[in-house]
Amino acid sequence: MDSDDEPQSHSSTSRLRRALTLGALSILALSIAGLTYLHPTLDLGEAGARAATSNVGSRHLAAVDFVTPATGWVVVEHQAHDFVVLRTSDAGGTWNRQLAGPAEVIGEYLRFFDASNGLLVVLGTQAALYRTNDGGNTWSRQPLTRAGGYVLSADFIDADHGWLLAQASTEGEALLRTDDGGRSWIGLGSPVAYSDWAYRVLFSDPSNGWLYSESTGPYAYKSQDGGTSWHRVDLPAPPGGWPVIPRGSAATARMFVAAHPTQGAGVSVTVGVASSDGVPPGGALQDFPVYRARTSDGSGSTTSVYADVGRSGDWSTGVPSPSPEGELVQQFQLSSIDGGLSWKTTSTPAAQGAVAYIDAHNWWWIGSGVQSKSFDAGGTWSPIRTLLVPAPLPESVQIIDAKHVWFGAMVGPRPLVESSDDGGSSWTMVLLPATATGYALT
Repeated sequence: MDSDDEPQSHSSTSRLRRALTLGALSILALSIAGLTYLHPTLDLGEAGARAATSNVGSRHLAAVDFVTPATGWVVVEHQAHDFVVLRTSDAGGTWNRQLAGPAEVIGEYLRFFDASNGLLVVLGTQAALYRTNDGGNTWSRQPLTRAGGYVLSADFIDADHGWLLAQASTEGEALLRTDDGGRSWIGLGSPVAYSDWAYRVLFSDPSNGWLYSESTGPYAYKSQDGGTSWHRVDLPAPPGGWPVIPRGSAATARMFVAAHPTQGAGVSVTVGVASSDGVPPGGALQDFPVYRARTSDGSGSTTSVYADVGRSGDWSTGVPSPSPEGELVQQFQLSSIDGGLSWKTTSTPAAQGAVAYIDAHNWWWIGSGVQSKSFDAGGTWSPIRTLLVPAPLPESVQIIDAKHVWFGAMVGPRPLVESSDDGGSSWTMVLLPATATGYALT
């Protein structure tokens, strides 16, 4: 990063205040004493999985990850703030419970690299990394205590190379990198200038990464050396220019910049512009994409949100809506296929949905009952095709190959996964089985 943009010491009070206003750092205190590593204990046939509807009102699908058309894992959270990991090896015909433990205020990051090797990171105030090398039959646990122990984001590109973005106790955000699967971590300091705030890190390979940030201007953060250094990438203004705060107003504009790698040198960027006084800067109003974060308001657990386009991407547009602070947000989308050297304006084919990236050029959009495809990085889309599917959850759409696709969804209180083995022409719904709440402590 250039010298005038070098991260500087910033008061922890100011950082925490800004984080709290985004709804991401409202902490629900959880007492975590440990976790039991479970062998499979739950095996329901297809009929049982589809019919299991008891105790579903307190469940939420938190993560989905498939490595083959038949083999995948899901994370289901309970209202009691615990989670379970379920595995299927027969495309959802049966599910085995493999891991259970206390959930946290942000959620869980799940990633499998093949049928044997995978990991789960519990994000939040008491972060921990769980690894398996036998397909989830057994797990090892490692507390993540570096940089204050509050982990905002995790990303792994393979079993060895990964990054954590944490809320440091005194210096804002801190980025950490591992080259040995999380056994040791290298501190890389804050990746952004003191006036900005980073809340997610994503890498496309061991060298190239991008950040989600709250920034003072229309720029994204990019690294080309594994996160050791970061530089700003200027984003072009939309037609008519960026929204402007009215002259004489005491308000300031805030920009939420979500830069998400697609494939290779591709990157998709969503920019949300909000005014600090709750008055929109002007133009059409749109929802900004969101993370889910569990928070406490003194009367129980609620759900708060802050900006995110997800691992596969998720946009919600078209309806004026308050941001987490009650502000109205205007949203713009851009894409690049050359690492941010050039940009084009992108669009979405429907009001709500999720996008998955086959490569930098070829994208899929799946919404509530609709599907579309783009062959030019979101610049144009094919005519919308009607589907009998619910809207996918953020981060859940996975294209295994040209024929096989999976995604997760919620139908009311029921978590489910949808699969297709013909390239999305037809879909099969699998309701996830009821899972016993609670976890054994060691």
